[in-house]
Amino acid sequence: MTDIFTPEKRSWVMSRIRGSNTKIDLKMKRLLSENRYKFEMYPKMYGNPDFILKRKKIAIFCDGDFWHGYRYGQKKRLAKKFWRDKIENNMRRDRRYARKLRRDGWSVLRLWEHDIERNPEKCMRKILAKFHSR
Repeated sequence: MTDIFTPEKRSWVMSRIRGSNTKIDLKMKRLLSENRYKFEMYPKMYGNPDFILKRKKIAIFCDGDFWHGYRYGQKKRLAKKFWRDKIENNMRRDRRYARKLRRDGWSVLRLWEHDIERNPEKCMRKILAKFHSR
C-alpha cells in the first residue's frame, strides 16, 4: 500500500506525534502528585525515563503499547518491515537501557499505556511495592 500523503504532509503528520507530555505521562504525573511522591519528570539521564524517584533510585518508563511492543510476540506480524524493525529496535533499546540502569543501582519500572489509562491503581501498587522494597 502506498502512502496517501506527500512527503511534506507525512513529515508534518509525524511531527505531531509527541514524545513528552503525552496523555499517559500527564496521567502518571497526576497519580504521582496525588500520592505525594517526590519525583522528577523527564530527567536528563541515561535511558531518558519519564519519571524518577531520585531518593529511592527508581526509574519509571510509561510505554506506549504499540511503540514498545506490548504482547508483540503474540500478535499477527505487521505487514510492513519498517514497522517490525522499528518496534523490535525499540524493544531491544528498552532492554539495553534497563540493564544499564540496573547495573548503575537504579530500579526500573516499565508501565504499559493500557494499565495507566484503565487500571491506574495497579500502576500505583507496583510503584508502592517498589518504593517500599528499596
